[in-house]
Order: sequence, then structure tokens, then C-alpha cells
Amino acid sequence: MSDEYTVINREIIVNAPIDKVFSAVSDQDQLTNWFPDIAVLEKWEGGRVSFKFLKSDKNNLDKDHEMNGKTIKFIPNKELSYTWQFQNMPDFSTNTIVTWRFESLAKNKTKVILRHSGFTEDDREKYNEHSQGWTWFVNRLGNYLTKGEP
Repeated sequence: MSDEYTVINREIIVNAPIDKVFSAVSDQDQLTNWFPDIAVLEKWEGGRVSFKFLKSDKNNLDKDHEMNGKTIKFIPNKELSYTWQFQNMPDFSTNTIVTWRFESLAKNKTKVILRHSGFTEDDREKYNEHSQGWTWFVNRLGNYLTKGEP
């Protein structure tokens, strides 16, 4: 089976040091500057992850969304991964995995690699929604890190 419709991959190179980039993705207080409106991210294996995205025009959401999961891997400045399960999408039963990897390219340049895996062939619509969402949020991450605003 190919990765088409089962794995979302995004990459961005950010003009910021790796520790700043990792903090933006792993610190629950910084996450709310570019990703969810409300964030809980416990920085240990098995820790709780909860993101709430509130309905608004600024993020193009027609209703609130809530995602819950568990931290799978937390390696500072290297990798962060967690399970991803939407609470208000009963037709999306797949428990997918979001993995962020970080590579320092220079003192103030970092490659961010996002992989969202675990979609099934039956999840094509959800895959497409998440694919668009990740493009939006990865760009917001880049803007937050380079301009201080999403």
C-alpha cells in the first residue's frame, strides 16, 4: 500500500535555532500562538495531549474541534510524537500519530519535518481535511518563529 491518503508529510525550513523551534512545537503556552486555541501537552511518554480549536473566522472553522492523545516520544530538539484522536468526529475512528522531527541546518536555521500517519483508505476525506490543515498550520509555525506572529 502506498502512502497516498495514509500519510501526510510536510517540511519547512525556518530561520530560527532548533531549541526555539522545538519549544514552539512542544511548549503548551507557545503552541496557542500558532496552533490550537487551548493546549495541554505533557512532556513525557504517556503524558496527556489535548488541543482545542475554537470556531472562528480567523481559522476557517465552522465548529469547535477537540483532539486528544498521548505523548509517545519526547526527545528535546530532536523529536516529538503523539497520538491524535478527534473527539467530535465519530466517523473518524482512526487513532493516528503526529510526529515532528527537527534537524539543525545551521546556527539559526532548522528543518522541521511533520509526519501524520495512520490514516486508512477509508479516511480519504479526513486525510484531505488534515492535509489542508497541516499546510495552514506549518505555515503559521514558520511565520510565528520568524515574524513573531502567525
